[in-house]
Amino acid sequence: METARGLTRMHRRLAFALGPVVLVWFLSGVVMLRVSYPSLTEPEWFESAAKIDSESCCASLEGIIGAMDRPQGIEYLRIIQVGERPVAVAQYLDGSLGAAWGDTLEPVAPLSAPGAQRAAAGIVPARAILSLEAIADDVWTVHQRFNAHRPLWKVSFSGEEEPVWYFSGATGELVQQTTAHERRWNLVGAVLHWAYLPWLRRQWGLWDRTLWWLGGGATLMMVTGCMLLARALMREGRWRFVTGGPALHRMLGLTGGVTALAWVLSGWLSMDHGRVFSDGTIAASERERAMGGRLTARDIESYSAEWGKAVVVGAAKEIRVSKLAGAVHAIVRESSDRQFVIPLFEAGGSGQQLFSESLVRSAAGAMFGLTDGLTVRTIMSELRRAGSVLTVAAGVPVVRVQREGTDARWVDVDARTGEVLEQQDASRRWYHRLFGGLHRWDVPWFVGHDGLRRFLMGLWCLFGAGLTVSGVWSWVRRR
Repeated sequence: METARGLTRMHRRLAFALGPVVLVWFLSGVVMLRVSYPSLTEPEWFESAAKIDSESCCASLEGIIGAMDRPQGIEYLRIIQVGERPVAVAQYLDGSLGAAWGDTLEPVAPLSAPGAQRAAAGIVPARAILSLEAIADDVWTVHQRFNAHRPLWKVSFSGEEEPVWYFSGATGELVQQTTAHERRWNLVGAVLHWAYLPWLRRQWGLWDRTLWWLGGGATLMMVTGCMLLARALMREGRWRFVTGGPALHRMLGLTGGVTALAWVLSGWLSMDHGRVFSDGTIAASERERAMGGRLTARDIESYSAEWGKAVVVGAAKEIRVSKLAGAVHAIVRESSDRQFVIPLFEAGGSGQQLFSESLVRSAAGAMFGLTDGLTVRTIMSELRRAGSVLTVAAGVPVVRVQREGTDARWVDVDARTGEVLEQQDASRRWYHRLFGGLHRWDVPWFVGHDGLRRFLMGLWCLFGAGLTVSGVWSWVRRR
């Protein structure tokens, strides 16, 4: 009896404190199924990007890498066009960025206001610029993935959709875009669901702990509710169960209480960040081993002719210089699905669309410290729901290398760029199954039926909101 009373008090107190939060999660989840959080997808980036001017591009590749090398080491190099000039962007192994004008090798950062205006006008010359301001962040750019690009240039354009675009202060490229429609809906959708309040979200540690404890408390509220529900059903029988006490709340709990618990629990897992499950991140030292050593000027000092060919190939909007298993390649990209991979170490080497499985296998073997017992396969979009959440874009091929044995580990590599995306041990694979399956209903059965998945999830979120409201109503009536 005392145990039941303790559970009841705990459930009611948690519901009083966290019921409104859970209600907001359910209702904002409905909005998120309709309008996703603004993001600049890779196809959109290529659509907005200008073609690289082969006449003005570039200084020698050896000179570019030599000028941009830093102690933390270059992971890969990108050549893009910003306004009327080419820009070389170095991605370093520690996640930071460096950028220099490709013709003079002078630093880009900090990008000036006229430079940002030219970059914006070059993408949408038909639209008038209403405002241009330098910002540290706002609600649409507060995520840490923009940290290397700050300060940002926020540019508002004329037009029906009232577009606002954000340009990197470090590289000059477009990094985010929003429309009035997205901004309106997401203020009551993702911003509430993820607590993307700039004052909180920019303090990542505080935001992380706040959401972690809120999610844990909400999960405990659901657990105690399910326990009380099961006890009442066993003690009172079916008739008294549905006629006595908070009947509506009990019936909704009986119909979907366990599913609501699974949804809240899996949402809590989204804030795990390595607390319980491994987070799939790849250390800089592991990336360097997969590359066969960091990218340096010595890697390409004898391949200036091949680099010259890469610069003039097609209508390139991005040229990426990447190193994998000791072999340096230039990836000439015209769009997200059209590119040529040119081996710079091989004179007269012909371009291919993707990195070979054998090369990726060698790179992963260097990461693992062994080459035996590795299996490799290329995963296309229809299989990706069971794989890496970092490669959800349709049509992105991923080469997966699997190490068998007691310490089985998978490594996912983007077959287009050679970038190592994620590694999955048993813990990480369980995380994907639990979070993807329970929270997003991201299961093989829904492949090809995404509209049905969204519809059913929307109904379920409304059901969860009803469960929460009925609990509050029962508490009010009891008062």
